[in-house]
Amino acid sequence: MTTICLNRTVRMTIPSRPQALSKGLNTFAGTPLAVSMGAFYEFHATFQGFPADNTGFVFSIYDIDKAIRSVFPTPLSEALATCDNPISVLPRLYELLACELDQQPTSLRWTLNPYHHIEIGGHDMSQVTLTRHYTFSASHRLHDRSLDEAGNLDIFGKCSLPNGHGHNYTLVVDVQVPTDTSTGPDVLDIDAIVMEHVIDKFDHRNLNLDIEQFKAINPTLENITVTCHELLEPAFSLTAASLVRVEVWETDRTSCSYPPLSPLPGTA
Repeated sequence: MTTICLNRTVRMTIPSRPQALSKGLNTFAGTPLAVSMGAFYEFHATFQGFPADNTGFVFSIYDIDKAIRSVFPTPLSEALATCDNPISVLPRLYELLACELDQQPTSLRWTLNPYHHIEIGGHDMSQVTLTRHYTFSASHRLHDRSLDEAGNLDIFGKCSLPNGHGHNYTLVVDVQVPTDTSTGPDVLDIDAIVMEHVIDKFDHRNLNLDIEQFKAINPTLENITVTCHELLEPAFSLTAASLVRVEVWETDRTSCSYPPLSPLPGTA
């Protein structure tokens, strides 16, 4: 039988004082919770293995829920009170979960807000993958100069109309940073790099006319994605972080990522 990945999400609201923690009844919304002010978090644990013959489980989600809800709240509450960096907290949470379950998760992702999460894998505890979301608004026109208007309309549809059109793009950037926060860039540094090299260049611009890279190539979603990667990679290479991947969403139904998650067969 092939290996299966089991994914489980646990939600909770954490106050800055452990004494303010309460056991909630609505596990979908999250528990434990804080009746007072608190920070809402999601944890996404992944386990890889083979389904057991007797239960069919790779791992019991009941045990995962119980472990996360029992060992995470207190250290999270203490970290909130002392304003610890989440990048340095995540390895401790991973180790607590692995010890409680007597099995290492394949990965543990911590969603700090809908546009920012960090993830660690048991294969390398010295690095965390930090993911940030950004947005920019830009216009473009898709056309092939070798074709006439009818030919362009046939291939690109309304996207070939002479005056162009616009999108509110979402850029998702994955960066690998050291868990030793004294050596790596923080979130502010990462944001500054992305803003300088992509967002400030692309936002409220006509990509065909204003961006040098697109004066020779079509500003398709695919080319925009690769260009974002090419603009960001050299900047991150000057830091202790490394660029893992970029993904650009053109609409809520269409996105492109580079490099791909895995190479096509025969291309590795």
